Amino acid sequence: MGLEEIDRNAVLNAVEEYRELGEEAFLEKYGFGAARDYFLEIDNERFPSKAILGVAHKFTGAGKEPMRAQDFSGGEARTARKLENLGFHIIKLSGRNPAWTRDELLLALDHYLRHPGDSHDPSKAEIVALTETIGQVAQALGLTGDERLRNANGVSMKLLNFRAHDPAYRARGRKGLERGNRLEKVVWDEFAHRPEYLRKTVEGITRNLPHQQGTHPQQEPDEGEALEGRLLTRLHRYRERDRDLVKRKKAHFKKQNGRLFCEACNFDFRSTYGERGANFMECHHLKPVSELVSGETTKLSDLAMLCANCHRMIHAARPWWTLEELRSALSKEA
Repeated sequence: MGLEEIDRNAVLNAVEEYRELGEEAFLEKYGFGAARDYFLEIDNERFPSKAILGVAHKFTGAGKEPMRAQDFSGGEARTARKLENLGFHIIKLSGRNPAWTRDELLLALDHYLRHPGDSHDPSKAEIVALTETIGQVAQALGLTGDERLRNANGVSMKLLNFRAHDPAYRARGRKGLERGNRLEKVVWDEFAHRPEYLRKTVEGITRNLPHQQGTHPQQEPDEGEALEGRLLTRLHRYRERDRDLVKRKKAHFKKQNGRLFCEACNFDFRSTYGERGANFMECHHLKPVSELVSGETTKLSDLAMLCANCHRMIHAARPWWTLEELRSALSKEA
């Protein structure tokens, strides 16, 4: 697998898929982070160079797979050279700050809904305080940038962007700022009609901020981030992949049921694969993501035994399914 196989048509096919899915879904589907420096530019539209090049590999022939972020060596500069050699225009944005994440937008939307009609003046104490918290979220997510990263003026502008999606504001004959990003609209549609749950989610994010430093479980390319954002997704996955906790849950489950089987589809690895599959099963954390607390003891009753297929289906897209929704989908298929 290498860059030498990728031609111009493959890149254009990847660009087309990017346009169809949108930036967030495209990057999430293939496991790439947001671009920071190098961008492919076509018809005045910018695309993340490394992600586009990686996905282009799957269009080089039948049975080809997309390259993953870890398959690249030489950084973004090498991917930029490859695209330039194929005749594309590359731009480098020095000091460009990363796009706002779902986590940060949730904090901003919660503030917007709790202060209807406010001017969101960046000099106000509450905007300064919100900026500081959003900055902590950005730091916990590993975002880097220059001194403009999440400053009070930028936070104020992001709050004003929500007016474009607010029917109460538009009912007064105003449009609001309409040059925001697509994720603002997505987050508005998902949370604006349930402010109490949004408040609970934001409290979950901020409550866990002091514990969000260090190594966290890596997201699988085909696993969707939780509706409640990346930080709470990390905590959820950490609980599910805690080796000692998983070991104790399996032992308890076998003691109660005599064997390991999927609590959704009843699949038993041992009966299918023999001794090789004797101890295979995954743990799924049942507690709502917004209620997770770092350092809190996870009870064995908080976990369910699921086969890999069922577990992936729960996490495959937003919003994640509950165990009951998964079982319902299986019964409909049956």
